[in-house]
Amino acid sequence: MNTPDIDSPTSPRSAVLPFFALGTAAIIFAGLLSAALARVASYHSAWLVAYLVLIVGVAQVALGLGQWWLASKRLSPGVIAGELVVFNLGNAGVILGTLISAPIWVDAGSVLIAIALAWFGWSVWRPRKRGGALWAYWALVVLLLASVIVGLFLAHSSAA
Repeated sequence: MNTPDIDSPTSPRSAVLPFFALGTAAIIFAGLLSAALARVASYHSAWLVAYLVLIVGVAQVALGLGQWWLASKRLSPGVIAGELVVFNLGNAGVILGTLISAPIWVDAGSVLIAIALAWFGWSVWRPRKRGGALWAYWALVVLLLASVIVGLFLAHSSAA
């Protein structure tokens, strides 16, 4: 008889794959972009590379992996797709708005990121595990929300 292991996630591994794939692709793309722009580096190119690595890459992988590990119920494909689309559209808005100095795009992207982070938080509201992993997950969500607020301030203060 095949009994579920209490330490195993409830969602299949495929629930984390889209976050892992897009996050890893963003990190690789950022590395290639950094190499291509090394001779003509600017503030915006350095910011873009860092944003792609840290937010679109590492944070996305960590959020996907964290909710896969912590969620007490199987996440539907619709929830996973929704989080993925909203988070990445939000990041696209922030990137576009920053690169063209249009705070309205940063605002729209930031709202989408905040919605996605709330969705990620909701997915583990009643976690199947407690402890360090849960604390780290919530710390990441709070840190990202704080960075959204700081990013909004910087976008509007640099546009003024």
